[in-house]
Amino acid sequence: MRLSKARKECVTAMMRDTIFEAASSVVDKHGTAGLTMDRVASTVGLATGSLYNYFDGKSDLLQFFYTRLVEPFFQPIEEIARTELSAPQKLERILHAAWEHAVKYKGLIRLFVAGDQRAAIRRDTRPRLLRILTAIFKQGIREGTLVPRNPAHMGRMFHGCLSELFDLVAEGARNDELNEYVAVLIDATIKGFSIRPENAPESN
Repeated sequence: MRLSKARKECVTAMMRDTIFEAASSVVDKHGTAGLTMDRVASTVGLATGSLYNYFDGKSDLLQFFYTRLVEPFFQPIEEIARTELSAPQKLERILHAAWEHAVKYKGLIRLFVAGDQRAAIRRDTRPRLLRILTAIFKQGIREGTLVPRNPAHMGRMFHGCLSELFDLVAEGARNDELNEYVAVLIDATIKGFSIRPENAPESN
């Protein structure tokens, strides 16, 4: 009996993942307004009624989307934070991880922004991400790889840059534009914004 229940739970989890991928493709193809239970069911190859065996309705499906959007974003970031890398290396890898996530889930990001979920995402993710970033800036100051400034403020600045990446996605930026933004941000993080004094032009 237990084995049968475990198998059923496994099948249900797999089907929910399949439905999630199908719904993501629906959003990519038809836009946020085109996400309907009928269209999702058709993409999966299910009757619409069968879709309700896995989700109570569109709101339940969107809540699952939300979980799948937020938690996979944090998993690689938290893994990076636990490594023995230097602080600048961690920041660079976090940017790459955020870029990959943004590109992979473009449709979902646009969906939640269009559905006015930006405030909820910010509320749920900001404190958690700020703790990670502040700890990395503290590490950088200790090891001498980052300028000794208030790590909490530096974390907030970096968080703002990450938020802008997802805003660019929501606005429909192309992959090459996102890649260029990340490259500029990495360069600014490692090298700073100012020209070094020995290379700076003389003032008149």
